[in-house]
Amino acid sequence: MASVTLQTSRFGPVTVDDGSIVSFTAPILGFDDLTDYVLLDHAEDSPFKWLQSAQEPDLAFVVTNPKYFNIDYEFELPEDACQMLGLTRGEDAIVLTIVNIPADTPKAMTANLLGPVIINQANHKAMQVVLSDVPFSTKTRLLPDETAETSDEESAVGAGAGNGNVVPFPSANG
Repeated sequence: MASVTLQTSRFGPVTVDDGSIVSFTAPILGFDDLTDYVLLDHAEDSPFKWLQSAQEPDLAFVVTNPKYFNIDYEFELPEDACQMLGLTRGEDAIVLTIVNIPADTPKAMTANLLGPVIINQANHKAMQVVLSDVPFSTKTRLLPDETAETSDEESAVGAGAGNGNVVPFPSANG
């Protein structure tokens, strides 16, 4: 497989297999002209990765899978998204969420659970899906707020209910 060297402002030149480039069938919201990305490890054993644009050296999103933070995150992927991604098997789906880490309070980081990034690892197609009729937020805390009192309003972090993120696919019968 051939390799390609990407110029990035955060990591410098990065050489990757051209087969590892993920092509978005629909762009990430707000980044209409950018469709090619590569996943880069943040650090060994880190729950975070970088979704680095292959087209814009200055653009890289921090992403994670909510299961690393014990968030009960299950949803049904819409059938049109499955078709656009060519997904026929749930095990081919990689589910990631874009993370916002405030510079002044990194422990207050949040994940956008309403707009997950779905990658079909079989064909390297991806898209950001906007979920509807789900109990998720665009700003779900990943770490418990140590200063807040425990309440039902607290994020699902630490709840431990659920199996990470299962993406049930629509049945063939609809």
